[in-house]
Amino acid sequence: MKKNITLLLTLPFCVIFAQQTKVCKCFQLEKVKDSIASHSINKFFPISEEEALNPPYHFVSVEFVNGQKSLKKKSHLKRPKLVKTVADIPSNLIIKQGELNDSKAILYADERFDFKSYYVKISKDNGKTWKNYFTGLIVNNNYFFKRNSQYPLWKDQDHLQIETDIRRMIKSAVLPDMQPVYETVKSNALITFDLNEITKDSDEDGINDIEEIKMLFTNPYSKDTDEDGINDSEDKNPRYRNPNNDFSKLWEGILYGYYEFIQKSDPVNEEFNINLTTFREDMKKQREDLPSKRNNFMNSLRDKVIVTEDEYLRGIEPYDEKIIFMSLKEYSIYKTFTHSDWSDIFYSKMFQCDELPDTYVLLVNAETTGYTYLIKRTSSGWNVKVIDHWIA
Repeated sequence: MKKNITLLLTLPFCVIFAQQTKVCKCFQLEKVKDSIASHSINKFFPISEEEALNPPYHFVSVEFVNGQKSLKKKSHLKRPKLVKTVADIPSNLIIKQGELNDSKAILYADERFDFKSYYVKISKDNGKTWKNYFTGLIVNNNYFFKRNSQYPLWKDQDHLQIETDIRRMIKSAVLPDMQPVYETVKSNALITFDLNEITKDSDEDGINDIEEIKMLFTNPYSKDTDEDGINDSEDKNPRYRNPNNDFSKLWEGILYGYYEFIQKSDPVNEEFNINLTTFREDMKKQREDLPSKRNNFMNSLRDKVIVTEDEYLRGIEPYDEKIIFMSLKEYSIYKTFTHSDWSDIFYSKMFQCDELPDTYVLLVNAETTGYTYLIKRTSSGWNVKVIDHWIA
């Protein structure tokens, strides 16, 4: 149902009220609205200096070095040539590179909009093959790695090191400038990583344990978390199996379909039909002319997050993207870890209207926009109508 975005963008910075949800009385829906309201509020509490100085993991150690002394300890590496990418990583994202015998390492940050993560890419055969690992650390929380670190990246065969500022956020990002405010706690820290822990991949699925636990909420001891026969690293929805029923097809049609709108006198309230008999053929035809997403290394790091308690939505088969579906409880843990002020999209359960048979309502809430859908069973499938939407 992507066509609605074009219409909404023609009405910026306003709130649009259509028929509201009076067409569907639903007690459960009102409770969900209250939950969304509390979920969408970013509650920020600054951490103490002591907390900022305390390493977040047992495999990360911190020592404080003399600034002048560190400048004298030069890396023996030659200055790298100016290139666009190194091991598929854009050069502007690279913080530090290093070599030790036949091993190479690249410490870098990804380029997500809402938050950025520190990764390390390692080769044990002088750059012929590489493996990528999430370090467990988020950019700016609370480490600001220094690109001009004067210490070699490799401390020894089992450890990497990087100079860093340790800062704590004292004011979160708020409108209109959307820039958080930081306070430097220590500016002469040397961070050391234990590679034996960072590279640990207990189930050998190609994703290190710490990324499965902290970012993906998958099982680090099973290479196929949802037991659907697809390795977690290849699965577009690694946490849940697809029930492939009428409700999961409805969700796929809402998220990925490009259905023709039913022509009405009111152009604001979009409406379309999903035919279940020809569903797969329709979806294939609608999407075959769409430009495919670039399948490169950096894009593979950007997993979409959707927050929902709906069992059918959680089981869909995503198109051209990997989605991590989280409950509200899981998302609260995720937000605390990522330190992001941006809210990922939330979909309510599909609630049945109290007084209308085969009629359902659902809410969608994102950072700057939201919708209310009224959904009815038809002889051929589903009728979907947007009855309320807003833009902030």
